[in-house]
Amino acid sequence: MVFPSKKSIWMSLVIWIIILTCILPSILSIEPIGVIMLPEILNNKVITTIILLIPAIYLLWIWFGTRYEIQQSILNVHFGPYKKIIDIGTISTIRQTKNPFIDPALSGDKIEINYNEFETINISPKDKEAFLRQILKINPHIKIDNKSRLLS
Repeated sequence: MVFPSKKSIWMSLVIWIIILTCILPSILSIEPIGVIMLPEILNNKVITTIILLIPAIYLLWIWFGTRYEIQQSILNVHFGPYKKIIDIGTISTIRQTKNPFIDPALSGDKIEINYNEFETINISPKDKEAFLRQILKINPHIKIDNKSRLLS
C-alpha cells in the first residue's frame, strides 16, 4: 500500500521557488545572479544551464518521489533518490511531532517512528490514520503516543 507525503504550503513555496530560480534563467535566456563572478570556463550558457538544472531535477525528484510504501512487513520510505527500508516488526513507538529538521517528509506535520533499538525517522503520510491502521495490522505491539491526536 502506498501513502504519499503530506505537503505543507511553506515547504511547497520553498521548493518551488528554488526550482523556478534554477529553471527560469535558462527558459527566459537571462543571466542568473552571480554569473558575472564565475570563472571563465563556467561563464558559458550551456554549462550554467546544466549546473542550475542539477538542483532543480534533484528537488523535483524529492517533490514527486516522496512516499511511504508498506509491503508485507516492510516499510519502504522513498525520499527522492534516497530509500530507507524498515522492518515493521522492529518498530517500538510512533508519536506525532512537529520536528522542523530535515526528514523524508514534505510537511512539518510528522510522525516519529522509533525502530530497531536507537533509530528514529520522521515521515509525513498524507493519511496518517490509514497509515497507522495498516502498520498496526502488521505489528499490533507498537506503542502509539497521543493516540487520540494521531487517529483523529
